[in-house]
Amino acid sequence: MKRLILIAMLTISVCLLGHAQRVKPVEYGGTVSVLKVVDQKALILELRVVGYGKNEALAQEDAEVRAIRAVMYAGVEGFRPLLVESQAESQHGDFLLNFFDNKQYKDYLPMVEPAGGLTKVKGMKRKVRKQPYDIRVNVGALERFLIQNKVKKRMGF
Repeated sequence: MKRLILIAMLTISVCLLGHAQRVKPVEYGGTVSVLKVVDQKALILELRVVGYGKNEALAQEDAEVRAIRAVMYAGVEGFRPLLVESQAESQHGDFLLNFFDNKQYKDYLPMVEPAGGLTKVKGMKRKVRKQPYDIRVNVGALERFLIQNKVKKRMGF
């Protein structure tokens, strides 16, 4: 009986650790920079983002999450963040977790294109690779979505 409980707890902890990895980008550094404002009225930005992962698919997913998280929580060159991360995650953690887990953020990325090849990251023990992407983010639509779902207030955070 003790073994069964131990195995169940181990399985749950592995699932939780894997779950947290999908929501937040891998911590290897990297930057998010604005290439251009595609549409000022609709507020669509084109960003250059470096994604990290073992292969191209994982690097692209990492870059997409980095782009959305930068717009939502950090802001990008001349554009303020949509939310305060600690406040949003404490008040709307389940909603935001589902937003990233169900990959709803992809609805606000009208374009994701590689801007270079997949290259090895030197000095890492794991086989980590990086790849730059040009990603368009529909910030206006994302902000409306967050307001509609009461994660963001109309004025301010």
